Amino acid sequence: MYDTAKTIVLNLVYLLEKYGFVPNGARSYYTNRSQPPLLSSMVLEIYRATGDVEFVRTVFHSLLKEHSFWMSEIHNVAIADNHGRVHNLSRYQARWNKPRPESATIDEELASKLNSMAAKEKLYCEIASTAESGWDFSSRWMRNSTDMTTLATTYIIPVDLNTFLFKMELDIGALAKVVGDNATSEFFLNASKARHIAIDSILWNSEMEQWLDYWLPGDADCQEVHEWKPNSQNRNIFASNFVPLWLNAYHSEFVRFADEAKSNRVMASLKASGLLHAAGIATSLTNTSQQWDFPNGWAPLQHLIAEGLLHSGSEAKKLAEDIATRWVRTNYAAYKATGAMHEKYDVEACGESGGGGEYKPQTGFGWSNGVVLSFLEEFGWPEGKEIAC
Repeated sequence: MYDTAKTIVLNLVYLLEKYGFVPNGARSYYTNRSQPPLLSSMVLEIYRATGDVEFVRTVFHSLLKEHSFWMSEIHNVAIADNHGRVHNLSRYQARWNKPRPESATIDEELASKLNSMAAKEKLYCEIASTAESGWDFSSRWMRNSTDMTTLATTYIIPVDLNTFLFKMELDIGALAKVVGDNATSEFFLNASKARHIAIDSILWNSEMEQWLDYWLPGDADCQEVHEWKPNSQNRNIFASNFVPLWLNAYHSEFVRFADEAKSNRVMASLKASGLLHAAGIATSLTNTSQQWDFPNGWAPLQHLIAEGLLHSGSEAKKLAEDIATRWVRTNYAAYKATGAMHEKYDVEACGESGGGGEYKPQTGFGWSNGVVLSFLEEFGWPEGKEIAC
C-alpha cells in the first residue's frame, strides 16, 4: 500500500507546514499540541520500500522544520553532567492553558480541586502536554501517582521522546544523503551523536541497567543550564525505560546505540523488571486505574521493545520472539471472542482487552492491527506452537 502510505505522510506534512508541527490529531482543537515525532521514520520506511527519491525531496525540508520545532526554547533543556559537559535534551510542552475541548468537563472537574486560576492554568498545560506524549494518562507523569492534579510532564525529560528525536536526527542524516545534501547529512549525524551521548549521560542508570526519565525541580527555569543530580532520575519501572533498545534496529556505520554486551544487560534487567507477563509487556508496575499503567499493555510498546531485542544478539532475539508470540496470542484470543481488535490488552489475562482511563476502550484498531501484522511477518507462526491461550 505504498500510495496510501505516501498520502498519509503528505497529509501530515501539510499539517506540519500549516501549523509548524504535526498536531496531536487532525482537528482544530489539537493545534496547540504535537505528538511523538515519528514522521521521519515513516518517510524512511517508505523510501526503503520504494526507493522513491522524488518523494523524499518533496518532504525533506518539512522534516527539518519539525526538528526545529523540537529544538525550540519551549522544548529544549540543557543539563550539565558531573564533568561539567552541557547536554541538550527535549521535553513535551503544549502551548495551552485551558481545558481540552474534547474533554473539557473532565478537566474542569479536576481543576476544581485547585484554588487559584494560575494553578488551574498550569494544570491545564500539564494535561495537554501529557496528551502530547501519547501516554495520557499514567503515574509516570505525576508527582503523586494517586493525584492527577500533580501532573508535571513539562518538568520531565522523557526517555522515549529523546529516543525518537535521536532516530529523527539519524533519519534526516540518511535522507539528506539521498537528496545529495552532504552538509546537512553531516550536521544531523553529528546531532544524533550528541543526543546519544546526552541520553547515556543524563538518562542511563548503570545500577538498574535501564534508561530513566529525568525530573527537573518544580521551581526550575527551563531556560537555565541545570546541574545533573542522580536522585532526579525516576527509578520507577515503566516500559519506556527499555524503548532505546529499539534504536539497535537502526544502527548505522558510525554508531550502534547499545553494543551487544550492554543490550544483554538491559535484556536481563527487562526480564527481572516485573513488566513481562503471560500476555505481553505491562506499561508500568502500578495499577492506578490510568490506562497507561498496569495491567494494560499497548501494541506500540511491544513492537518498539521486541524490534530492538531482535537486533540485540541471539539471546535477545529469543526474548523478542517470545514477546511477539504472547502478544499475537492474546490479540487472536480477544478477536475470536469479540470479533474485534482492541486498542490495549490486559497483560495478565490472555484474550482480555484493557481498561481504565477517561473514555470507553476503543476497538479497531490501527496500531494493534499493524503490530500483529509486523510480528507475523517477522516471526511467522512456527509449526507446532499452540495459538490458543
